[in-house]
Amino acid sequence: MNIARTSLLALMAGVLTGCTFTVDADVTAGAEATVAAKAPGSFGEPFPEKLFTMDRVSVVPAAEGDVIPDGAQHKITGKQLTVTYRSDEGPTAGQQITATGAQAQVTDLKAALDALTEKAGKPAGARTDWVPVNPGVGPAAAACQNLAEGEGTRCYWVDADTVGYLHMSKEAAPYIPFDKTRLALEDLEKKN
Repeated sequence: MNIARTSLLALMAGVLTGCTFTVDADVTAGAEATVAAKAPGSFGEPFPEKLFTMDRVSVVPAAEGDVIPDGAQHKITGKQLTVTYRSDEGPTAGQQITATGAQAQVTDLKAALDALTEKAGKPAGARTDWVPVNPGVGPAAAACQNLAEGEGTRCYWVDADTVGYLHMSKEAAPYIPFDKTRLALEDLEKKN
């Protein structure tokens, strides 16, 4: 409190005498820490170091072919990122999850999800069509599709302010619950 009062007095004295005022680096350090903190419910950094038995391998901007398109019921408002987790050792070797997502303005969860899954379609050899799955904490909607033998599972999810796409390797899909994965990626585990 005294520091703030002293700084304010110094600023007022500087203005009255025509001096310029500069801010110490220590004053802005707290603001940078606030910006770096991830708000629960956001798809962004920092992502967890570990996701179940898998280690975080990379976080990169979404590649052109992986970008989630805007739709009539959702508009991407944040930077689209792709995060990859993988387990290379032990009984879980081969498990991999790659998720692409971004903050979004969503007007209708179900309609946005339906539009994304319709656009993605059903590729040749897919073992299932898009099936609704438990998204975890709501309001949210999610659907997954089992791809051709050996190609794993893919999922879309939409919640109040996030749109995401997830691909699980064939080694991960039978063992990794989608809802818990989404909660971990968006840092919603503490709310559950």
